[in-house]
Amino acid sequence: MLNRRDMLVGGAAAALAGSISETRAQVIATAAQGQRAISVLSDGAFEMPRSMLARDIPIETIAQATGAAGPSTSVLNVTCFRQGDQVIVFDCGSGSNFLPGTGKLGASLEAAGIAPDSVTHVLFTHLHPDHFWGALDDFDTPLFPNARWHADRREVAFWTDAKVYEKLSEDRHAFAAGAQRIVKALGETLELHDAGSEWIPGVAAFDTAGHTPGHVSFELKDASGPVFVLGDALTHKIASFAHPEWRPTSDHDADLAVATRRRLLDRAATEKAQVIGYHLEGGIGRVERAGNAYRFATPG
Repeated sequence: MLNRRDMLVGGAAAALAGSISETRAQVIATAAQGQRAISVLSDGAFEMPRSMLARDIPIETIAQATGAAGPSTSVLNVTCFRQGDQVIVFDCGSGSNFLPGTGKLGASLEAAGIAPDSVTHVLFTHLHPDHFWGALDDFDTPLFPNARWHADRREVAFWTDAKVYEKLSEDRHAFAAGAQRIVKALGETLELHDAGSEWIPGVAAFDTAGHTPGHVSFELKDASGPVFVLGDALTHKIASFAHPEWRPTSDHDADLAVATRRRLLDRAATEKAQVIGYHLEGGIGRVERAGNAYRFATPG
């Protein structure tokens, strides 16, 4: 069994973070969708080299486009959706085994008045550490003891493939080891689904592969308008919108991720959807067209 030191030394920290930013547990944003409530909760934040925002783009160009030099802060936004007697969580943070500055979901749930045993469903966009490792608490038991867990079958198949290590750089091997451990621990409570269908009533998954092989985003359907929970299909509040053609180093299939971003941005702008990105500061916003590109518009 991997412990925290094994995971960090194994490369997860080097792959995604430079210096670490401390962020207090908090409720980032709230919104109503008809008779249903949405809360965006913080799992903390970390800092990563700004060069990770785009492969083969000069750092000076990245700094100018994003309005800052030095490390880029990446926030972790966990979405909670309450409808009737259901409490649905999208991704579940990084837990205590990832990076300092992260793993604050438990405190944020408490701040929002959401008891872990009240959560009925957890839906994963993908199985990267900062989205999946929080599924287990410090005692290696499920954080949400009464929940059903849901993931894309392509995503689970990729990370649990015996040959997955041959498909990954060495600094990503800990990602696979952690995913395999948690999939095994969740056992039969982890339900596998296909993109393009409702995973639970009122919540449909749609394909946004590229960041990972089985990455999905979710649409919350309501007469008041759609809400998209995007995971890591869009990961930076400026770069992902103004330069969807850039190829972040964290994307597994960079070319597919570019095509996915372009399609997603066009759809979100056309449908005037509210969007929630896991790493987008501000939590909830909308995609607006800006010349030949886009921008992330948040309330206020």
